[in-house]
Amino acid sequence: MERIGTIHSIRRYPVKSMSGEDLEEARVTFAGLAGDRVYAFVETANRTSFPWMTARHGHDWIRFRPRFLEPPPATDHSPSPEQFAAEVVTPEGVCFRADAPEFTQYLEKRFGRSLRLHFSKRSITDAQPVSIFGLSTIRALSDESGKELDPRRFRANFYAQWDDDRAFFEDTLIGRELRIGDAVNVMVLKKDVRCVMITLDPDDGMSFPTLLECVARNHEGCAGIYGTVLGEGIVRRNDPIWLI
Repeated sequence: MERIGTIHSIRRYPVKSMSGEDLEEARVTFAGLAGDRVYAFVETANRTSFPWMTARHGHDWIRFRPRFLEPPPATDHSPSPEQFAAEVVTPEGVCFRADAPEFTQYLEKRFGRSLRLHFSKRSITDAQPVSIFGLSTIRALSDESGKELDPRRFRANFYAQWDDDRAFFEDTLIGRELRIGDAVNVMVLKKDVRCVMITLDPDDGMSFPTLLECVARNHEGCAGIYGTVLGEGIVRRNDPIWLI
């Protein structure tokens, strides 16, 4: 194996499209990070293949801060929703239980949409169980767009410091297998096609459309990579990343 970098930071998103949380370590299962995107809100009037309520439809959505009351179970084998009890803090500081009917009603009134909470023991991701983003790519996109970018815009699970500090180095890993830490194996499958989510400031929800224009014009609309999990285990900050 060849060492190619380290894990700079780890993020998990308990509720799809809401704010994420930084972790010192995460249990990685075949479904993804334990607790990642296990909750989502469905727009009941949406009959498309993408029924989820996201910050694309209401920018303030990204400012809601969910967290688990207890660490989520370390396996994806038949956990119950009760094991994923979570609360969500609104941008104004009001706290709700994620599964409380009052919270759904609050969101419906705030965003003007009929919603239903959905729970899945497997991560409700758009493509693959895990996503990886290089810090050098963030620096390059900051230069291209003329704005210093917060890494949280890109909503990755793993932010990597590559030993090869070239921008978009992660693109060279498509089709390759990685070992992260002692046990987690990830097969990199494809680039991450970006949407309007990356234009939203994670703190105030303000839009910066120039960023998406740069990604579309200079990088075929892609930034970051997706992978599937071949071997489960614990990943910690500063763990090495190996190319198998």
